[in-house]
Amino acid sequence: MKTKFLILVIWFGLAVPSLAVRDNTVNPLDGGQYPVPQLNEKVLFYVQRTHNRNTVIYELNYQADGNIDKKEPLHPMWIRYEEGGGRKDLSFIQNRVYGLNVKQLDKDTWLMHFRSYNKRVIYLRRNEKNNTFRAMIIINGKIAYLTSLFICSVTNTMGIPSSAKYIDISGTDPVTGAVVLERVIP
Repeated sequence: MKTKFLILVIWFGLAVPSLAVRDNTVNPLDGGQYPVPQLNEKVLFYVQRTHNRNTVIYELNYQADGNIDKKEPLHPMWIRYEEGGGRKDLSFIQNRVYGLNVKQLDKDTWLMHFRSYNKRVIYLRRNEKNNTFRAMIIINGKIAYLTSLFICSVTNTMGIPSSAKYIDISGTDPVTGAVVLERVIP
């Protein structure tokens, strides 16, 4: 699986010619200068990476009738901060890395994982009290609302990400509201 992830990251790097060699040590959790997308009832979490500031956001995917799309409840898309902040859909190859595999468990609950990394599951659930959806994940052994992931990648001499050094998972405790963090070494 690690080899598959690396191949997808390399394909992604080749598909985006604007990649430049960046300092791999910059991390927004360590005070790095990354823009922070506004999370709300529609935008649930986001993914950032070391090689540029563009960000993948995951927002609820509503159908025309106002219901959540059962096959693709979350729609990933770019906020292209390095190109003026516009939004753009993921390419086919990018979707293989940042897209989600989804399985509906019941009317208001889905089980998901990233197509490129299936070792962590994400649950999408409707809160019956306020009728909103939340993405939930296990962080340090406890359930938390998922806020963001940061992928620190190692780049080769051509500036192409070749492997993930670590993934920082950030969320909030659903009871206390405290920020919870975990670093995962893939």
